[in-house]
Amino acid sequence: MRYPRFTALTAIALTSLNLRTAVTALSPLVPEIQRSIGVSASMVGVLGMIPTAMFAIAAFVLPGFKRRLTTSQLLLIAMLLTAAGQLLRVSAGPVMLLGGSVAALFAIGVTNALLPLAVREYFPNHISSMSIGYLISSQITMALSPILAVPISVWAERTGLSGWRVSLGSWALLGLLAAMAWIPLLGHRGENPDVKTPEPSMGVPVWRTPVGVGLGLMFGFTSFVTYSMMAFLPQMVPDPQLGAALLGWWSILGLPLNIIGPWVVDRVADSFPFVLLAAVLMIIGNAGLCLAPMTAPWVWTTLAGLGPLAFPMALTLINIRARTPEGATALSSFGQGLGYSVACLGPLLTGITLQLTGGFRAVLAVFVTATVIVIAGSFFATRPVFVEDQARGRGKGI
Repeated sequence: MRYPRFTALTAIALTSLNLRTAVTALSPLVPEIQRSIGVSASMVGVLGMIPTAMFAIAAFVLPGFKRRLTTSQLLLIAMLLTAAGQLLRVSAGPVMLLGGSVAALFAIGVTNALLPLAVREYFPNHISSMSIGYLISSQITMALSPILAVPISVWAERTGLSGWRVSLGSWALLGLLAAMAWIPLLGHRGENPDVKTPEPSMGVPVWRTPVGVGLGLMFGFTSFVTYSMMAFLPQMVPDPQLGAALLGWWSILGLPLNIIGPWVVDRVADSFPFVLLAAVLMIIGNAGLCLAPMTAPWVWTTLAGLGPLAFPMALTLINIRARTPEGATALSSFGQGLGYSVACLGPLLTGITLQLTGGFRAVLAVFVTATVIVIAGSFFATRPVFVEDQARGRGKGI
């Protein structure tokens, strides 16, 4: 049977629309949810931790899943679980909100780790362009979800429904559409007959390599800051409507990053200076938002939003820094597992610091420290080396 390239493209694109909506659609609705079901401030912090905690767990367990199921089968199941979790968390009170969030975000974590591998399997000669494509589509829905969250909620209330439940639960439709797109591919264990499917093992000892640890730190501390911003940016300004608009704009700014990041990794021999420049912009923007947000909120948000260039670069480096499909699988699992384990501390530490100090000035120190670690990890992750060579003690790239 001929390789179903268009079907795979459609499935990857629809799946990418689900990568961040479960996170960014929640933040603008937090005040309404607190009034509706009595969610405490501490639970809001826990909700902020769930995405990265689930992403970490999912990345570590992915090799076990890959031993039993194909990429298309796993992505179908993940999208169904994403939709179910989205609906579950709006079905009742705080317990269901937490449980549904755990289910949906675990499934999205599996998807995070699988999509780079799906790109390699289905489009081995177009890794950079396909990475750009699915990152852009992900960023579009990531930006739209906080912008649409409150208007959808208001519309639902006017029709006599529970506003936040309709607004938050409506994103389950994207998960169902993506799941349907993978159905035609279920019968293709070797999806692309010209490419060997990645072995689902951690046979490459990534944790012993500078590039593997560097990639994990690059992932982790970029996500540490960005997920903290997703959770707390609307609270950095006194006007909730302005806060939601700033979060939407901050998310939109990821679009150029998702084009520039994979392009730089693919075309520039030493991409580290780009990470360094982006990190400086992120520090300046976050400093403005933490210290004087209303002096120039759109300027500070713009600079902060241009800062997380390391994230799309790291996703692309998974394939660039591996010689083999096995190496890419191990690098994706370890890099994202370590990265999201670190990142889950971001919203928690930000919330604790905010609660102890009563303001965002002290939070800035947390953000700056995390950004410095991004720079250090990126130095090793961007060296022109392969993880398999470093695992065997060759090509240290330092």
